[in-house]
Amino acid sequence: MQAKPIVAALLLSATFAGHAFAAPAFDDFTIVPSVGVPTSAASVKIDSIRPTPVLTRGAKGQWDSVDLLNPSVIRFHGTLMNYYSGYDGKVWRTGLATSKDGITWEKYANNPVLSPTSNDWDVSYIAANGSAIVWKGKILYFYQGVDKAGKGQIGLATSTDGIKFTKYKSPVLSLGIRHTWDGGAVGDPYVIAKGGFLYLYYLGQNDLGVQRLGVARSEDGIHWVRSLSNPILDVGTYGTFDENGLGEPSIAYSPPYFYMLYTGRSRTETRNVGYAISTDGINWKKMSLNGLVSPQQSSPWNSKVICDSTLLSTDAGKWMVWFGGGDKPEPAQNLNGQVGLMTIDLTQGRDDKYFDANADWSKTPIHSTDLLRGSFTIEGDPGRRHAWVGPTSYITFPASAMNKGGALQVNGWVPAAKISAATKSSEKDQISVVVNGKSVASKEFTTDDAFEISVPVDTVRASVGDNDFIEVTLQATRSFVPAEVGLGPDKRRLALTVSAIGFN
Repeated sequence: MQAKPIVAALLLSATFAGHAFAAPAFDDFTIVPSVGVPTSAASVKIDSIRPTPVLTRGAKGQWDSVDLLNPSVIRFHGTLMNYYSGYDGKVWRTGLATSKDGITWEKYANNPVLSPTSNDWDVSYIAANGSAIVWKGKILYFYQGVDKAGKGQIGLATSTDGIKFTKYKSPVLSLGIRHTWDGGAVGDPYVIAKGGFLYLYYLGQNDLGVQRLGVARSEDGIHWVRSLSNPILDVGTYGTFDENGLGEPSIAYSPPYFYMLYTGRSRTETRNVGYAISTDGINWKKMSLNGLVSPQQSSPWNSKVICDSTLLSTDAGKWMVWFGGGDKPEPAQNLNGQVGLMTIDLTQGRDDKYFDANADWSKTPIHSTDLLRGSFTIEGDPGRRHAWVGPTSYITFPASAMNKGGALQVNGWVPAAKISAATKSSEKDQISVVVNGKSVASKEFTTDDAFEISVPVDTVRASVGDNDFIEVTLQATRSFVPAEVGLGPDKRRLALTVSAIGFN
């Protein structure tokens, strides 16, 4: 359920004169260093899709009896928590269901956990359509609300136990600048965390009801800075599945790519989920013209609508995707909405927990230089292949890589003597391994030498903490450019070679 025509009607009828709005803040940021829009065709493969819903509407007269949509699933204290939206024909509210396996869900007996109230800013129609995240020991739930003036904005509610929520006193993401792409409405929040920041992907709507997607960044979940690149995703061209609108973004990070699943609305108001890929979380390349789920993969209950996705990674390298579905092509609600489950594979035919220069790279469309940032194209004879890297390089693994136990291992070769001769310096080479910003190991070299650096998994785990990803950085104190010291035409800045890096 997006900020669609029924919400738009409320918003577009509002009179903006006389209302004081704080000017939105903007910045030019990326989530990881940018290497531009992806050139490869990293596909999203549906492994399986269940034929029946995993979470169904309530009985007639209950708060979630007409539609049950917008799942947002997180892990909290070993339990899957699903904050979903329920509609009774008049009002959208947020409820909770819990599960151990993501398939069998139990609704909380005292649902709903969040509703519009006259004492809060979100007084009418909706306090739902949200995105939950565990952040610094608490659950932050970003949701869509409508205030007294009919303005749809994004609010925040927090909880320490996952049941009792406290709403922030005012919207945390308000309308954009008047008459701009998000000046008419904001909604459909989806939040991820990386590098000490929260990133909020959201729908923006202009005065004409055109929907696009944008992103904002925050250090506390309350004060947000919008990207100067907004909007980051536009509606589709004529004849595509999202030509009439798009929204409900959800984000998965499976290095080297960010994957965005989003809902597209066709001219007939049927809905499907499409996807886009990015190397930095800001610059996106659409990969769908017809939507991800084919008619052969859908079932009667979701034959007209597939929307509202939320993603969670598994230890097997796959992603569970819960989504909303319905059998009526309505633009906003009354869809007979229920929640389904599919599993997708984002590994692209590779081991996402290990980088091996001697692997068969023909099996994956992903470039080695995108995986190991700061590296150059793999070279060398079969069995002895390696990748040259510069003074700083890094690679990101999912946190589930630590489940293998053992150690984080880096194998490579350092041309210490060659660098000394080239630079006429007798300093030692020091190679450091940094995990999520914390130095965990280092080694010094005075001669050309192969090396192996091993970091116990418990040391890695202490640096990773609650983060979903392990960012491993290799830092070298010295490097050289062969062309600058008379060693051939090579103009690359070289520090060492890497043959393998990952968890054994």
